[in-house]
Amino acid sequence: MASMRDVARKAGVGVGTVSRTLNNSGYVAEETKKKIYESMEELNYKPAPAVKTQAGRKTGFVGVMVPSLEHPFFARIMRCIEYELSRHNYKCIVCNTIDIVNRQVEFMEMLEENVVDGLIACVDPIPGFNGRNGQAIVSMDRYWSADVPLIRSDHEQGGRIAAEVFLKGGCRKIIQFYGGFDWEKSANIRHKVMEMVLRENGCEVISVNMEWDAMSYSYNKNIIHKYWDIIKDTDGCMTNDIGALSCLAVARQMGLEVPGQFKIIGYDGTEITNLTYPELSVIEQDCPGIARECVDAVLSLIEGRDPATCLRLVPVHWRGRGTT
Repeated sequence: MASMRDVARKAGVGVGTVSRTLNNSGYVAEETKKKIYESMEELNYKPAPAVKTQAGRKTGFVGVMVPSLEHPFFARIMRCIEYELSRHNYKCIVCNTIDIVNRQVEFMEMLEENVVDGLIACVDPIPGFNGRNGQAIVSMDRYWSADVPLIRSDHEQGGRIAAEVFLKGGCRKIIQFYGGFDWEKSANIRHKVMEMVLRENGCEVISVNMEWDAMSYSYNKNIIHKYWDIIKDTDGCMTNDIGALSCLAVARQMGLEVPGQFKIIGYDGTEITNLTYPELSVIEQDCPGIARECVDAVLSLIEGRDPATCLRLVPVHWRGRGTT
């Protein structure tokens, strides 16, 4: 059975152009419309009922894309987003994107075909994305384009907090692990700010890049072992919750005293950080607050209201516990 993507490919246009033609919801040149209808006839494509809905009619569904629901931070974010959507009588359709080919493209097509009213993306944009073109798309912690609302924690604040804690604790050589090869990614702002503040105060900072999809527990533990010869000569470490817990476990195994000789800060502040001894000191992201902002932004777009600002920052919170 032919899909909208097949029609778009045969007609030499984008999926969005096919959707606008079928919904009569935006300008499409007459010559282009002719190509699309001819392609539909040749492929025997029958528009799904969702495509035939009148412009403005709502499905009551919002798509949410996350890298991995096994990761405690994204599991918590998803739980909070689902709760906020339910408060507004919306349901969500969720997908994991890591190791699943074309899942982001499929969700974008669901938006084009009116299967969902909007998207909340906690993942990077699809290649070639050039703006939401009037669609209800909101990004969490990933920059998509200038017209896509970006909701994220105040990572500048988080980076300064981490630096101040290390300085107050007398640390002079700190290692940090960050995700992805893009140092400019918004989630890495905390690492840039922390490094800047520490270097301004005469500290040495070692920054280690992890794979962009380093979500698993085993990967985080293995990278701590891999860099242990470097870690053992530092007096502080900051990374995500899973990496920080792995660092704590290996440090204790190797006989390094925490927090006396070595201080550890986790960044996310999920529930798993309460399960160790000593409990992990963390910079906690406000998942309920982030979810509220994401849902408010996507529902505003669904209702046709342009955002007052495309950047919304949610404050983070310092939880000083047993590792600092």
